[in-house]
Amino acid sequence: YFDWDKYLKETGSVSAPSEYFRQSKTPPTNEFQVGMKLEARDPRNIASVCVASVIATTGARLRLRLDGSDNKNDFWRLVDSSDIQPVGTCEQAGDLLQPPLGYRMNASSWPMFLLRTLTGSELAPAVFFKKEPPPPPLNNFQVGMKIEAIDRKNPFLICPATIGDVRGDQIHITFDGWSGTFDYWCKYDSRDIFPVGWCCLTGDVLQPPGNI
Repeated sequence: YFDWDKYLKETGSVSAPSEYFRQSKTPPTNEFQVGMKLEARDPRNIASVCVASVIATTGARLRLRLDGSDNKNDFWRLVDSSDIQPVGTCEQAGDLLQPPLGYRMNASSWPMFLLRTLTGSELAPAVFFKKEPPPPPLNNFQVGMKIEAIDRKNPFLICPATIGDVRGDQIHITFDGWSGTFDYWCKYDSRDIFPVGWCCLTGDVLQPPGNI
């Protein structure tokens, strides 16, 4: 357990207000279960919507694997991400589900593969999907504010971080106690950053700061 109050006092720093983030004020509940199927945007080809399976859950997040892909391209999404939707959404819109980038079999086998993968599968109910919150109107982050952020090199980890720089609508994320190799720039409304206390509310694990 990481004590933010004590840490903020010790470091003489302030946390970024929750309204600065593109996150729900009350974190969404995660009712998904391992093995459930849904539709997801292929992170390597965002024009493409594919069938995905829930591989793991933590806090308000899902670890997803595109069916027909391997385990090297798993990715994480929040349950209120606009990148995921119930199976059948594509069809209702008159679109086709696509094979994932790097689909291992012959493209002509895709319709049969799709039929087999969905037959008898447990489809995630529509009520499990939550509406994505709107972006805050402005970038109000200031240098030195504390946040919780996903480590993009190890995206299953959420860590204490600091706003290192602000330029226009971009913010620079630095991870407390780690050298700059994990730092990154992102838009102020990124879904990869959270207010202080988020992990505590969702039951996700917040990693303690590193010790350079």
